[in-house]
Amino acid sequence: MLTVLLGLLIVEMIATSSYSIATGLQSSPSTKLPPLEPPKELSKVFTGKNAVSQAKAFLARKHLTLIIKFDSMKNVTFVGIALRPVGDDAYIPAYYIVEGAKPSQYQLLRKKFETFAEAHFKAEVSNVRVNSAIEPNVNWNYAGLVDWITSTTSFLNQKGVLELKGFYYYYIVDSNTIEYYAVTKVRGDVSSSWVSLKDLRLHVSREETYEAIDDFLPDGHIGPTTSYSESILIGLSSDKTAQISASASYTVNTNDKYYFRMDTHTLNPNEYVDFHAYDFKKNVRFAPDHPAWGKSFYFKTAVTMHVNSPDNACYFGVFKYDASAEFYFQVPVGLVPVITKSPNDIKISVYVYPPHTVFHS
Repeated sequence: MLTVLLGLLIVEMIATSSYSIATGLQSSPSTKLPPLEPPKELSKVFTGKNAVSQAKAFLARKHLTLIIKFDSMKNVTFVGIALRPVGDDAYIPAYYIVEGAKPSQYQLLRKKFETFAEAHFKAEVSNVRVNSAIEPNVNWNYAGLVDWITSTTSFLNQKGVLELKGFYYYYIVDSNTIEYYAVTKVRGDVSSSWVSLKDLRLHVSREETYEAIDDFLPDGHIGPTTSYSESILIGLSSDKTAQISASASYTVNTNDKYYFRMDTHTLNPNEYVDFHAYDFKKNVRFAPDHPAWGKSFYFKTAVTMHVNSPDNACYFGVFKYDASAEFYFQVPVGLVPVITKSPNDIKISVYVYPPHTVFHS
């Protein structure tokens, strides 16, 4: 049984140092070896059509707390990676990924990535307190960040952009039990007042045998007023197996007269959950509300995952995402808006590996 709540975020880096010792036929008893330097932060940027393959080669054989599947990404032309040592020969990564970036944009993206990496290196990585109504009241360990993977659609030279960002944490309960916590931000951005967001969706699911989604909650666009309702239904299917359906819906009103609606739903609370934001509009006094032309929106979600594996061998946590969006594109002469969907969903699997004491199989 799963209760859906309302309510409702950081990152890291690498490089090793080495020394060599020259020996001769005679050695001096007073010779002292230079001290080993601790690993330092490291950031790298890869651009162009081979950005993904170069990034994969750079990360090969490194012990990371957060791994993403690059193979499923299409048209990625900019990858920034920041690695921060966390001990035990492990590193906390932060990924900055952009689809469809052109060479003329690389310099600006590099500057944005440098700011992103600097914040990552300074972030607290242990005993992190997270503000949420669903996670256990514990000190979390920070596992890494995936920042903006974008998918773009266009019409008459106007653009609608889908973006995804996620922060990941873990907490070791005992020798074979780990709790994972993921905060995800999904955003629909528009290029001008000719474009409006119609629909924004996120499907979050698990992947492995020992994982179970513990709880989840949606959190809407900044605004003071929220109307909220929820329901949990239990029924019997044709083969007499029990089915549990948890759902919730609410409306969020912002300070600038914009609002949207949001639904949260699942038929199997331990395996997946769907978040759906829609009806993005502006409240127009004495007239029908119209789409929120030229306005970007986002929503956040929080999901916890419980992994309980046998034989004192904890497995990693896997968060699978499928994000999609639809945009209204207004014809310049003011005719009926054209509806188009983002050409590609953002589909990504994020693997969280605890680096300390407990190891995965």
